[in-house]
Amino acid sequence: GRCNFPGIRWLDRRIYADRSKILSFRRFRSYIGLETYFMNSDASTDNTSIFEVFPRSGNILNELSRGVKLSNDKTRFSKLYHKVKSHFTDRTDEVDLLARRLLVKELGAMHDFIFTVFLGIDTYSHVNHPFHRDVIDSYRRIDETIDIVASRLKSEGRLDETLFVIISDHGLTQTHSHFDSLGFLNARGYKTFYYPNVFKHFTNADAGSLISGNAMANIYVKSPDGWERRSTFAEMKQLVEDFLERPEVDIVAGTDEEGRVRIKSTRGEATAWIGEYGLVNYRKISGDPFGYNGVPESMTAREALAASFNTEYPDAAVQIMQLLESPRAGDLVLSAHLGYDLRSHHESPEHRSSHGSLVRDHMIVPFAISAPLTDELARTVDV
Repeated sequence: GRCNFPGIRWLDRRIYADRSKILSFRRFRSYIGLETYFMNSDASTDNTSIFEVFPRSGNILNELSRGVKLSNDKTRFSKLYHKVKSHFTDRTDEVDLLARRLLVKELGAMHDFIFTVFLGIDTYSHVNHPFHRDVIDSYRRIDETIDIVASRLKSEGRLDETLFVIISDHGLTQTHSHFDSLGFLNARGYKTFYYPNVFKHFTNADAGSLISGNAMANIYVKSPDGWERRSTFAEMKQLVEDFLERPEVDIVAGTDEEGRVRIKSTRGEATAWIGEYGLVNYRKISGDPFGYNGVPESMTAREALAASFNTEYPDAAVQIMQLLESPRAGDLVLSAHLGYDLRSHHESPEHRSSHGSLVRDHMIVPFAISAPLTDELARTVDV
């Protein structure tokens, strides 16, 4: 959220409402396809990329490459081809092997830092399930790659001065059912903006369904005053209740009149906000939407992580607050129940695994590093 990326698909309500910017390329976005090349310019300049910290960096198959010299961004122009090949064919293994070859080749360039993406685990999980043999083979390829790289560095006397970090951006769980969030909104009379048919309501939408993962959705609802401001949680009370009646929807969140986050599930309702001294404030209104037991009402961000880490929704309050800080985030954010996702159409190939929700299996990720750590817990952004 603080990088102004509320998902892989989003709608910028203010630019969408501005008729003078009807042809602007910043009205909406899907980073699946050509629009992936807008990621660097879409990212908030309030944040420094790791490539800007280490100018002598190499980059392989990563869309976010701000700060990388053109000559060091080895897939700047070919990454779209490789991503499409990975997404639509059964040849993601070839893309991972290409990433390996480029990584090994770049070891001779004496970079300060090299970032390499391996797509196989995610892609094969989506089209099969997280423990499919192709997924396991993808894990093995990464293991083999580390061995090849370490052996090369050891032979050159550089292994001890090299830091290895292996991390994922999300977890994954198997999906058995899809919720038609687009049809759900249309059935309630909304003219809903959605991908891939962005031209159906190119100028006259009064709602939007932008899915990521596909277990998370940014839902946009035109306020009584127009698109220039967010609709409040209270203004969407009936829509919130309707969503929560669906078995696929676990959690609904939005903001109130004061800009505080409201979070609701069938377990209860709470409000959360960042208060004085940067403290995380979490107040239960009725029950507890996350089912927490004994979480303090005020705590540091670090304490919030520790207090919730062993629950079914680790760090959920902090994550949802930061997401809704993005001006491009939805008026509502949906988090799906395990086994479900929020996109029943326009997904080819069909997703059989999903990520993006606030559940533990989506939030906890593997993390390996070749140096001792002083902290037991960490967020991926800390890395």
